[in-house]
Amino acid sequence: MEYPSKESAKADIEGESLYVLKKNGEIIAVASAGGFDELGHLQWTPEKPCELARIGVVPRLQSKGIGTLILQNVIHATRKKGFDGIQMLVSKTNPAALALYEKNGFERCGETFMYGTDFYCYQIKFDPTGGVYHA
Repeated sequence: MEYPSKESAKADIEGESLYVLKKNGEIIAVASAGGFDELGHLQWTPEKPCELARIGVVPRLQSKGIGTLILQNVIHATRKKGFDGIQMLVSKTNPAALALYEKNGFERCGETFMYGTDFYCYQIKFDPTGGVYHA
C-alpha cells in the first residue's frame, strides 16, 4: 500500500488539515496537521495538541529550507486553530526528518513501535504568549 494514499489526502483536504506551499503556482511542499486522534495513547506534554502526520518537499528543492518554511507555517496555522502544540512520530531511519524537527525546536519525548515501524515521538508545546517552547 502506498503512503500517503489518495484516501488520506482526500481526508486531509476535507478535514481542513492539508497545508500547501506554492512557488510560482507550483506546489513545492505539503504537510498534514490536525486532530487525527491516532497518537492519544502515547505520553505527551501539550494538553490539546494536533498531530503532524505528513510533511514532504519536492525532491529537487530538499535541503534548501523549504521544510522549515512549511513547518513554521503549520505551527502558526495550528496555533490559530486553538491547538497548544504539535505531536508526531518520526521514523528512526529518517535522518533528514529527525534533523528538521530538532532544528525547529521539537523535542524527542519517547519511542514507540506502530504500523510495523520503529518511531521516535516528537513534540513541541506552544507558549501562550506567542512563541514555542520545549515541554
